[in-house]
Amino acid sequence: MSNINIIDIEASGLHFDSYPIELAVLINGQRRSWLIKPEENWLYWCFIAEDMHGISREMLKKEGLSVSQVVDEFMKCVENSNGILYSDAVHWDTDWMGTLFSVTNTAQLFHIESIYDLLEKSQRPAFDKAKARLAESGKYRQHRAEEDVRIIYQAYVEVTGS
Repeated sequence: MSNINIIDIEASGLHFDSYPIELAVLINGQRRSWLIKPEENWLYWCFIAEDMHGISREMLKKEGLSVSQVVDEFMKCVENSNGILYSDAVHWDTDWMGTLFSVTNTAQLFHIESIYDLLEKSQRPAFDKAKARLAESGKYRQHRAEEDVRIIYQAYVEVTGS
């Protein structure tokens, strides 16, 4: 089995004012996820995104953890890794992690890279097809961070044979 570290983030939408609402990682074979309580000045909300991931602002206010708690717990997970996390949406995930870490003024002792960088150019279309097939299989709840981490990992394993 492959021992790559994966990150996925769900957000309030795909907009420059969007912010992270759910974070999940697979580090050293262990999955972990957090719902994130929005900061007072995080106001942007896209109801189309809510329909996709099924996470409401009310749910985040009730069940979400503070940004500082999420960052602390996340960093405890990362400290036992090689510090490299792979994403299938590296631009968005890097930006949203920057949003989290700017709130806490914490140093980011990790780096997010594209999972596509681990694939041969010829493997990339197969990876995308495997992700789509897994997402549509009914075995995973799409657009929830922990489930998306599982899909990304499984697609990577299928395509690379690792």
